[in-house]
Amino acid sequence: MLPVSQKKMTAADRAYSELRERILSGSLAEGAPIRQDDLASELGLSKIPVREALMRLQAEQLVTFTPNAGATVSILTVSDYVEMLDMRLAIECRALELAVPNMAASDIAQARTLLDAYSNAMSEEEWSELNARFHGCLYAPANRPRLVALIKSVQDQMGKLMRRRISAVAGHERSHADHIKILNACEEGNVKEAVSLLRRHIENTQREVQAYFRRLPE
Repeated sequence: MLPVSQKKMTAADRAYSELRERILSGSLAEGAPIRQDDLASELGLSKIPVREALMRLQAEQLVTFTPNAGATVSILTVSDYVEMLDMRLAIECRALELAVPNMAASDIAQARTLLDAYSNAMSEEEWSELNARFHGCLYAPANRPRLVALIKSVQDQMGKLMRRRISAVAGHERSHADHIKILNACEEGNVKEAVSLLRRHIENTQREVQAYFRRLPE
């Protein structure tokens, strides 16, 4: 028996959700072909909803269609990642600016609990997940659900695999120190300082992304 949430999903929604998760998790690698017949058979669907799902993913720039070659997982370049981080700079700094005046003691406590978990985490995957949850906790008091959803969408588009790589390259200790400073400014109600620290934090990530790509073999 399927869960209620899955019963309500259309066939195209199911195909979209499954494909998107595979792409963002890295289980479908960049440049990998997406064979519609095989996928439809695997999911127990016709080709029509699979095609609809691929079109949605193309609009998100996660899938590329090539004449006579079909669909493949999009290959993101360093410029793509830097642009995504430019978007994060704009929308996350605005979200934090709106959030800080609304932060309650419980918001600060929740964020500190996440930082404690981050400090004790041992794997890149844990760092990446806790990092995303910490940032989400900071922005929630902004009371801007569309803005917060957009932030999550941009973060997701970077993909879990890339986020794990950047978490490793950026370094656990440096990121943790940045997070503590940001949260301290939030607790003090210092909007300008909190936003400035967040901006510097994301800009550092941009530099780490560019350094990561420079070190890749030709």
